[in-house]
Amino acid sequence: MKIVGFTYLNGTLRMMMKSDSSLLNQRKPFFLPEEKEEVLCTPCIVIRISRLGRHIREKFAVRYYDAVTLGLDFRKDALIRENQHVEGLAFDDSLSVGRWCETEMQLPEEWEPAMPIATAIATVSRHMTIRTGDILYIDTLQPAFHPTREQVYTGVIDGQEILYCKMK
Repeated sequence: MKIVGFTYLNGTLRMMMKSDSSLLNQRKPFFLPEEKEEVLCTPCIVIRISRLGRHIREKFAVRYYDAVTLGLDFRKDALIRENQHVEGLAFDDSLSVGRWCETEMQLPEEWEPAMPIATAIATVSRHMTIRTGDILYIDTLQPAFHPTREQVYTGVIDGQEILYCKMK
């Protein structure tokens, strides 16, 4: 399983990869590091790939994913400032993922992705084969924030809590 994302890095939306250990499952808390590292968090849209594909055109991209959810993309800001992008973005539990929903579900306006889902799928498939079970995340246009201990972040769609993440 690959985890590929489009995240803002120094003001530019860039494609990045995370390891599978970066996935923080629903209802598990995110543990803030004890060190003085600043952790920055960005809300994101997460999709699950449902079939094999390469060089997918945008108009066919909707056929390649079967579920969508809300997520939180965590990054260690101090490491990114020191140009240690991999260490700053792809650490364990750095992507909190909510409960999977049908693709027809209407996403709230405030969770608008920074790029269309179809464009993200087409872009990734130009560089690598996407496979069933791969996960793509796209940062939203919401501003990033610094989480604090005991803060609870939730994402709601149509009155249903989709994402719950407590900071510890």
